[in-house]
Amino acid sequence: MPETPLGAFLRARRARLAPAEAGLPPAGRRRTPGLRREEVAARAGISADYYARLEQGRQRVPTGPVLDGIAEALQLAGAERAYLHRLAARHRAPAGAPPEPPAVSATTLALLDTLDAAPAFVTGPTFELLAWNRPAGLLMAWPERRPPHERNLLWQVFCCPYGDRSQGNLAATGSIGADLVASLRAHHADRPGDRGLTRLVRRMSSDSPAFAALWDRHRAGPPGPGRLHIRHPALDTDVLEYTVLALPEEGRYVFACLAPPGSRARHAFAAAHDTAPAHAAQARAAPA
Repeated sequence: MPETPLGAFLRARRARLAPAEAGLPPAGRRRTPGLRREEVAARAGISADYYARLEQGRQRVPTGPVLDGIAEALQLAGAERAYLHRLAARHRAPAGAPPEPPAVSATTLALLDTLDAAPAFVTGPTFELLAWNRPAGLLMAWPERRPPHERNLLWQVFCCPYGDRSQGNLAATGSIGADLVASLRAHHADRPGDRGLTRLVRRMSSDSPAFAALWDRHRAGPPGPGRLHIRHPALDTDVLEYTVLALPEEGRYVFACLAPPGSRARHAFAAAHDTAPAHAAQARAAPA
């Protein structure tokens, strides 16, 4: 029977939860890591056979209370608990074609331009680069000059030579790569019929073993602030702190990076802004 997204998520989370973390006594050597199915079922208050059918894709969508019980059993945090419910809900309603995204607002473009020494850019739900200021253009090797598949923050982090040489970007937790993949995974639950999204995941998994490993962890949640590790020939710093602001449009974020005060990087970003301060560049979202 083909693997279902719900079943894959349940198996991945079960494998990552150690018995000791679940308050279970040692039970000798286990053939596989994590909890056994019957242990999750017992903690969730359902039968082991019912839970096994869920993982195998042979059980109809469970009710909300059952999902909450499973979330408790697997110790899912708020974002991943919501993701579990969204995975279940996707079976209840057919997915339509994704709507045409609106243009980046003039207010948001003006905000990017006010950050004269800070790379700032807007991403869409699959982290396509929608708009950026001149410092961000310098940081990302001028996205407007690059092929469509490279105008994506995922490509910048996992495949660009400036980003993918540092394991700091690719750690399983607490890294920009882990956050981006978790956010993409959450978006994937809402768009099961989005072929462009499926192609993006397939291509990124093929091009980057690190992306594929993070995708298989089945984490879900929004991106947050952190540190971007870079190897850039025009800059003198290896780490940029960044923050993330959610925009009113669903799935859109502003990323703003900050170079250390007085660094050559800060001066390089300010110089890039001064070359064309009139408005931020904007790109149409390209197909994956």
